[in-house]
Amino acid sequence: MNDQLKIMVLNAQDLFLFMDKWDGSDIGALTEIKWNLMSSSLINNKSKEKCLMLARTIIDSEADIVMVTEVGGPESLGNFSKYLLNDEFDAFSLPSNSDRGIDLGYLVRRTLPYKPTLESYIDYVLPEPARRFSRDVLRMDLKIGEETKLIFLLVHIKSKLDLRRTDFQGRSRRVLEVKGLLDIYRSLEGLGVPILVGGDFNGHAAEKETEEEFCQIYEGTDLKDIAAIAGVPDEERFSYIYFNRGGNRFVQQIDYLFISDKYAHLVDPSGCLFPRYKTSEGLALPVPKRMEQKNILPSDHYPFLATLNLKN
Repeated sequence: MNDQLKIMVLNAQDLFLFMDKWDGSDIGALTEIKWNLMSSSLINNKSKEKCLMLARTIIDSEADIVMVTEVGGPESLGNFSKYLLNDEFDAFSLPSNSDRGIDLGYLVRRTLPYKPTLESYIDYVLPEPARRFSRDVLRMDLKIGEETKLIFLLVHIKSKLDLRRTDFQGRSRRVLEVKGLLDIYRSLEGLGVPILVGGDFNGHAAEKETEEEFCQIYEGTDLKDIAAIAGVPDEERFSYIYFNRGGNRFVQQIDYLFISDKYAHLVDPSGCLFPRYKTSEGLALPVPKRMEQKNILPSDHYPFLATLNLKN
């Protein structure tokens, strides 16, 4: 088993990439127009430049496993891996309950010694008014032989949007989705292996100033935010920037990776950070001060990268 494992949590923001009409021409030379003409889907491919920037972020980080939210299914994730990540990762994704086709998935480096297996919780029953997860909790077990070594639970909690104005900021559903996630986590604790719980939580789930739906993380489990375990400085601990109608800028961590406190010793603080984006040529993009700068980024979320030393 590898001593070190690098895990990235990434909201790829509408990563749709279909290539059913690709004629075999040089992908690097394609214009944005021809890039989109590779697909017969009614959904536009994510822009070529933004896909290249996402790929550079993953390659530069040397991530071994990427926990991806907002991906357009196994075909899109497979194409992204094959054509933009040098075909170095196996791509895994299953359909979710999303009404926008933004599913969950994993990229797993092929040189790892593990056999991945997937399990979906789209039919997991939640109380009313939720009934089901708005997307899924996508579980991945990493095995060597028949022995499970690590378990991952990937989630994309419902946003605070309440278009029907029936559930203020989606609070009722969000509380129930978090509770369902934690119930699944607790059901697996007896397996006695590290469980990584991560994804887009669409809210502030840190241990300080915790939003109400996430308080149950700290009251009912031993899960800890790896960014906090690693001591990432407060001023660097953000994955999302938003601007209100007045143009005021706010930063917030809404993408997380949690691990049980009893496995906190596995975390290598020197390898835990929120990578910032670069152009496809490797030039650093500024952390946005204005909305037009944010629109240039390949995703409206920054990723989080965690490093585990499994020899510990």
